[in-house]
Amino acid sequence: MEADPKSPKFWEAYAQTVQKEPISTKCLRPETWDSIAQYYDDLEACPDYMHQVQTVVDTLKNQVLTNKSTVIDVACGTGNYAIRLAPFCKKVVALDISPGMLQELKKKMERTGIENIEIVNQDWNRFETEERFDLVFGSMTPILGSTEGIKRFLQLSRRYVAIVFWAGIRENLLLQELYKEIIGGTLKKKGLDIILPFNYIYSLGYAPELHFFRGCWEKRRKTGEQVKNLVWRLELYRKLTEPEKQIVKERIESKADSQGMVSVTTRVRTCFMLIDKKADHFTCE
Repeated sequence: MEADPKSPKFWEAYAQTVQKEPISTKCLRPETWDSIAQYYDDLEACPDYMHQVQTVVDTLKNQVLTNKSTVIDVACGTGNYAIRLAPFCKKVVALDISPGMLQELKKKMERTGIENIEIVNQDWNRFETEERFDLVFGSMTPILGSTEGIKRFLQLSRRYVAIVFWAGIRENLLLQELYKEIIGGTLKKKGLDIILPFNYIYSLGYAPELHFFRGCWEKRRKTGEQVKNLVWRLELYRKLTEPEKQIVKERIESKADSQGMVSVTTRVRTCFMLIDKKADHFTCE
């Protein structure tokens, strides 16, 4: 039988190849995210990143949410979106596999006084609920590399699904240089991309609305934190030896300013995808 990109089975088969990548498995482990939770939010100092976050929140606030809406933020991390969506809805269920990430969300709730976020520390693949949500939301999560995960987004939604995901450009020159020097070869882009969730959802009969963002995400960190983060990124591909970690440390220290801070920039393109399951329930009468 000829492969048909309009068929869900085509994209289910494609997803199987993505899920076999070792990096995809590592990104589904809680300890992977626990190790960087304490400085994960420093990206909020980046204007391009915050433009994306605020545009997504404003769109959902204006087009989707009411004070009666229930929301689940799947793989919520430290709750960058959950904490901003909560004031505009009845309840947000913030689900994540990483206790470290959720601890940072708890700190945000204490600082802001927000109380309508229900924190759930659980693996999405084992999460069970009979509840259906007005909005199912997910941002930059490897869960979206699985068609089963995407299908569950749709199943748990009464009407709306919103996804923020990588879209073809994710270029960190320093990371590429270190990868070539330490691991060897050219750093290949991960298989996770908006291509899969968009096409799979489209093949199921929905017509998502897309909005693309382009920008430079700068992370300015203390030298030690920058070293830790880049070692973490490289070890998504394989474990580094102590001498290899020393190479990363020396490279970062050479870029430090007089305050012991180092900036690392990633050029990105991302996509915000909004699905209204009832959008095509119209007649021509």
